[in-house]
Amino acid sequence: MIKRFFAQEWAKLRVMNFREKREYIWEYYKIHIILTAFALFVIGSFINVWFINPPPRHHLHIAWQAGIIHTDSLDELGDRLSVIVPDQDRYRVTVQSYVLMDEPQLDEALMTRFVVMITAGDLHATISSSQGILEGAEFGFIKPITSVLDVVREYNQELYEYFADRLLTISYTLWLEEDTPTHTDAMGIRISGAPMLLDMGIMWEGLYLGIIVNSTQIDATAHALLAMFDAFIPEEDVYTAS
Repeated sequence: MIKRFFAQEWAKLRVMNFREKREYIWEYYKIHIILTAFALFVIGSFINVWFINPPPRHHLHIAWQAGIIHTDSLDELGDRLSVIVPDQDRYRVTVQSYVLMDEPQLDEALMTRFVVMITAGDLHATISSSQGILEGAEFGFIKPITSVLDVVREYNQELYEYFADRLLTISYTLWLEEDTPTHTDAMGIRISGAPMLLDMGIMWEGLYLGIIVNSTQIDATAHALLAMFDAFIPEEDVYTAS
């Protein structure tokens, strides 16, 4: 059937001039042409995004939960923190607001995204208030900050001692577990007054950095902390200095 169809169509086209062929093909096959062109466009777009020019992926993804702030400031903070990224063509640091806005539908969508990102392991740290750190600990979203401090200690003992004085130690009980003991841990590091934040005009008091409970980007979080305090040295600069 298919062979006969093409034979008949070819016989029709063979006796037509160029203008007649063009008009005939467009008249009877324009839907097929449009759909084929659209399919090729979609396939080409996927190939471009997946293989040729993939968008930068998250080297470190930080949730801003400290209060309402303009997205431009968070974009700039992410750009500045991207100094810690070894391959800036493929990876970047992203700081995104997860602050609730008292709008039920938007807040529900935001919380759903927040939980999905944590579940997928695509959210690594949070910048929040002391109350936000406490709530994150109670809900089991964040874990003790000591692993970040361990990386800092390997980097510079003096900086380790400096950050040790900025720890937020809290007592909390996990919300989802009954009859559990109260835990007391260092759950955040105060980043208020960090040179990078002050230079950007972010002069808020009571800002703390915490780690998402299943984050695997501990080194990157420590490097971001160092970068905020102008203490991170890119690897290539270390080699140059040596």
